[in-house]
Amino acid sequence: MKRIFVGLVAGTLLIAGSGLVTARAAQSGPVFIAGDRPVSTEEVEAKLKSDGWSNIVISSEGRFLQASGVLNGKESKIAIDSQTGRLRASDDDGDDD
Repeated sequence: MKRIFVGLVAGTLLIAGSGLVTARAAQSGPVFIAGDRPVSTEEVEAKLKSDGWSNIVISSEGRFLQASGVLNGKESKIAIDSQTGRLRASDDDGDDD
């Protein structure tokens, strides 16, 4: 009886752990600043400037840094995960022209 219980608990933990890893991998967006490490607003601003952004405004919203500015003559917005340097996976401005 004890073996069955231990087996069930171990199986449940294995399934839950693999589900968590899969969900986390699916939520991570494309790399904005390489390294999968925490990033500062200064690093984000420098990267945006090097990518051609101007009139940059960065604000903090939880773990995400919200950046807005002008890119190629158009207003643009992105959200960067401050813990990983990746873009928010669901970041979509709806501009599919």
